[in-house]
Amino acid sequence: MFSYKESLVIRKHLIGNKSHTQSITFLIAFLLLITSVAGCGQQQSQLPIIDMHVHCYGEERTFGVKDPYGNLGSANAERLFTETYERFIKYNIVKAVVSGPLEVVETWKSKDEDNRIIRGVLMMASDDHGMNAERLERMIKDSKIELFGEIAPFYSGTTLSDLEWQPYLKICEKYDIPVCVHTGAGPPAITYTWAPKSRLPLGDPYLIEEVLVRYPRLRIYIAHSGAEWHEHALRLMACYPQLYSDLGAGLWIEPLAQRYMRDFLRNAKHAGYLDRVMFGSDQMHWPHGIEMSIEYLNSLDFLSEKDKRDIFYNNAARFLRLKEK
Repeated sequence: MFSYKESLVIRKHLIGNKSHTQSITFLIAFLLLITSVAGCGQQQSQLPIIDMHVHCYGEERTFGVKDPYGNLGSANAERLFTETYERFIKYNIVKAVVSGPLEVVETWKSKDEDNRIIRGVLMMASDDHGMNAERLERMIKDSKIELFGEIAPFYSGTTLSDLEWQPYLKICEKYDIPVCVHTGAGPPAITYTWAPKSRLPLGDPYLIEEVLVRYPRLRIYIAHSGAEWHEHALRLMACYPQLYSDLGAGLWIEPLAQRYMRDFLRNAKHAGYLDRVMFGSDQMHWPHGIEMSIEYLNSLDFLSEKDKRDIFYNNAARFLRLKEK
């Protein structure tokens, strides 16, 4: 299908050209050019992506809620899975770290025909889901948890460096299980609603430094790349070369968060730490956040195609050691 302007170009050339042969030659060349450009775009869109930050929820949640732009999310838990998985296929998301209630993660995995899902667990307090160190170790051995996270102590008024989280981290280091920890703030007004113990300073990445010191062999990445504290995230990445980050909802959730991620990416590129930054959509109730994240990252013209390819896939493949497996 040609655009209106493209149609005018063809029509003008055919009418104004006295040679029918030349006109046909021009038309064929033009069609080949359009086909070639479309083919390149299609090939680019099919390159693999790893999404390091996806959430799932069961019917205990309220569905059909609007995102900050007024767009409705999935109507129920079943639609959330279907609409999210459709995007995995559409955007060639070959691996996705999915965290949420343990039973819902297992439900999603049971429907994962292409083995795209990496099982995570969403924990805000150290005793969520009746979890303890013994249960975590057992679930790791049974391959029911492949990544410890997203862990979000911010919402329970704690930090990952607090004593109550240490048994989990010791087990993760022992079994080489990656850890994802929330950094940055949360949604507006949560302190007055479902997270009364949350406080802004608890989202500062500097608060996990003790973890990096205690567990130097721990594979760990910070969700949202520090968000408001993205400069602190970069300083930690400079001091601790094992530390990675994901971009999370900052790629799409609202303009201020997008500015944080834009500044973070620009500074990470300038400082030379872009090779440890990974794509994450932080899909929650709104599967359309996946394409919004991809489109926003692709729109950043200060990133080269290689930079984007590394963020979309290569850095996460290295972190997850996919080649080794």
